[in-house]
Amino acid sequence: MALNLVGWNVVLDSDNADELSAFYEKLLGWTRFPGEEFTVLANINQKGFPTWITFQQVDNYVPPVWPATTDEQQQMEHLDFHVEDVEEAVRYALSCGATMAEIQYDEGWRVMIDPAGHPFCLLPPPPWMK
Repeated sequence: MALNLVGWNVVLDSDNADELSAFYEKLLGWTRFPGEEFTVLANINQKGFPTWITFQQVDNYVPPVWPATTDEQQQMEHLDFHVEDVEEAVRYALSCGATMAEIQYDEGWRVMIDPAGHPFCLLPPPPWMK
């Protein structure tokens, strides 16, 4: 048996959900739906059911460190974005307010950090997507 999905959603915590959702709105070009305790960013132009990210306001939020460090908040997730040109995407992400992680493990992709400290990766498409 498998779930009969009608869409999927990732939830990111932040001490400033509005600011973080504005960063991803600029980065991805998706539509933002603000709320009091959370904001939703959705790819409403996608065929079928949209993909969305929810940004949840957490007052005692502690940003993760990457790579993992003992006795500090660990990442619990990260987002991967497949792009045609990784270096162009890095330049754009930096202009949106991301930072590049100090440690990079591979020359083919880049680990970036969003304004709330969540890591995300910019990668070329996998062979099965081409």
